[in-house]
Amino acid sequence: MTVAFALSGGGNLGPMQAGSIVALMEAGITPDLLVGTSVGALNAAFLATRPGVAGARVLMEAWSALKRPDAVRLDFFTALAGFLGFRNHLISDQQLRKLIRRWVEIDQIEQATVPIAFTTTDALTGDCVVLTTGDILDSLAASCAIPGLFPPVSINGRWLVDGSLSANQPVLQAQALGADDIFIITTAAAARQRPPRGAVALAMNSVSLITSRVSRDQIAQATIAAERSAGKVFLVPSSEPVAPTPFNFRRSASLAHASYERTALWLAGRESLAALAVGPKDS
Repeated sequence: MTVAFALSGGGNLGPMQAGSIVALMEAGITPDLLVGTSVGALNAAFLATRPGVAGARVLMEAWSALKRPDAVRLDFFTALAGFLGFRNHLISDQQLRKLIRRWVEIDQIEQATVPIAFTTTDALTGDCVVLTTGDILDSLAASCAIPGLFPPVSINGRWLVDGSLSANQPVLQAQALGADDIFIITTAAAARQRPPRGAVALAMNSVSLITSRVSRDQIAQATIAAERSAGKVFLVPSSEPVAPTPFNFRRSASLAHASYERTALWLAGRESLAALAVGPKDS
């Protein structure tokens, strides 16, 4: 059976996935395939070049050490140019690209030790575009390109943006690439009691609400397909923290640890993994 980890988007909630993955790998669950969206694509690329428990622990450490200027550099003139329509983004992706270069030790997707794939969205059609070959830097920048905030990336004649818009939890894409058993690793946060403050936070939360609805339908489709092929779909439970404000990385260590504990508890209570698989009522 081919095992895949399907890693959702989630911005600065990415360290949650690192914690869950350490717990999964310590339990002997290792992926033959990594499929990621947005920050999940970045985590997947990191792990694909540093496989195993050791690599997952290094990912947790990398998140814990990350500071906002390492990933995002806000510039008044870039934001103003975007607001006035002279640019198609408010934030340059140059700092993000520098982070990718530090974290990912390959130049091409196909050079990964563990096979990886990234989801992106065609900015003109809304179609999901899965990248399995090509330049790692452009591919990850495209998968992470939140529309309006970061610039779209032109790849093979298509303008590509954040994969969260079309496949936030890329379980169907993992199945299409041949996965039998799929562990969906999300960044689900606690339900908000009031709208987030700030225009960026409100816009990102609105996108998250829409993509969550789409994701539930896609998980249901994947569950039905898995049952027909004797595969399984596992939705790894989230620690569901209160989400930090956008670009706030100060809680990365605690987010990773909480997800590690939640996933370890979920795994410890099982009689068999089959009992933890998503069923019709769960989806």
